[in-house]
Amino acid sequence: MTGILTSHADARWLVATPEYAGVTAYTGGIGRHYAALLPALARQGIAVDLAIETNDELVSDDAGDGIRLIGGGVRRAYRSRRHDVVFAPEWRGLAAMLPRTAPLLTNLATGVRLADEVSGFRPADLPIGQRVVRARQAAAERRQLYRSAGLISISRAMLERTSDLYPGLPPARVVRNCIDVDAVAAAAARAGVPQGWPDDEAPVVLFLGRSERRKGIEDAFSAFRRVHEELPRARLVVAGAGGDARYEPTRAALVEMLPPSARDRVTWLGHVPGDELYGAIARADVVICPSRWEGFGNVALEVKTIGTPLIVTSGSGYDEFCTDGQDCQSVPPADPERLAAAIDVAVRHPAWARTLAEHARAQVADFAPDPVARDLIGAATDLLAGAIRPRLDASRRPR
Repeated sequence: MTGILTSHADARWLVATPEYAGVTAYTGGIGRHYAALLPALARQGIAVDLAIETNDELVSDDAGDGIRLIGGGVRRAYRSRRHDVVFAPEWRGLAAMLPRTAPLLTNLATGVRLADEVSGFRPADLPIGQRVVRARQAAAERRQLYRSAGLISISRAMLERTSDLYPGLPPARVVRNCIDVDAVAAAAARAGVPQGWPDDEAPVVLFLGRSERRKGIEDAFSAFRRVHEELPRARLVVAGAGGDARYEPTRAALVEMLPPSARDRVTWLGHVPGDELYGAIARADVVICPSRWEGFGNVALEVKTIGTPLIVTSGSGYDEFCTDGQDCQSVPPADPERLAAAIDVAVRHPAWARTLAEHARAQVADFAPDPVARDLIGAATDLLAGAIRPRLDASRRPR
């Protein structure tokens, strides 16, 4: 194992990611997390090389102070100079082809096998061409996991679920995700709303997340059907990217879940880039994140930072930082009836809901970039200090 990390002073990290806020056109939770985290690593004295692997054109080459954006992919970047740490999510297996001697720490943030499992999706249902692509991605992610010197999991729930899928994983530590707390709060205060935002005074229920089954989109519509019966003026606004038919119901199928009187109460925003997303969160009456399972849930942190009433689901990564009745409402996953009841309470009792939101806003400082960066450095140092170990018995690895 080369590049054993003994001190973070003057250390150089190579970070690989498929998305990065402000640089790539599409940015989800990983991209916003890394865009907050990497400048914080630089403030700790770490030199950061950033390799973005995407098929889309970059919208900017400014990744933040202290971040060196390099092209050509993670393999080329790794060969170009010595790095003390290579840090990459398992999604797409970007670091799978690095040598076994690389000081690779994989950030557990939901791979394709876990996404399939949570979604109830069977790869055998895919056309043969897509099946091959999916199999290659799964193989690359598996290879990266077992070639890692250590794993950095975004939550205990993520580590437990991944360990069930992949027996005999390398050593792991849990380090929470971060958001730029100050920047999010400031953006919410100044930002306008996205184009298409409802212009009446009706209560707004904002669904945040990709329009996938695992994110609870069907549960959200089933719940809204019940909400509409009691609160016919309420609106459901759906904000999140789509386009992956493997995991998503069609809009037509979702609308069919609603009675005719409720169908014009739904607004589809699609992917909302930039600060307008925070403007939407600030103006919603309640935000729902009804994932059937979630590794962490950065967007819920953003909602708490902005101070909007929040409803999440229990039993996964949200449990790391959300407590029912204290800073949010938490309901069981895949339970539209309980979700509808929580929405009804938030809309009918806004003062109580806002009290929870104020408590939530007071708790987010520990998820700011600098404390998270310090904990990540400590975990990396710990894992790489013990990185010289026997190669895992191949018989313990799933085929």
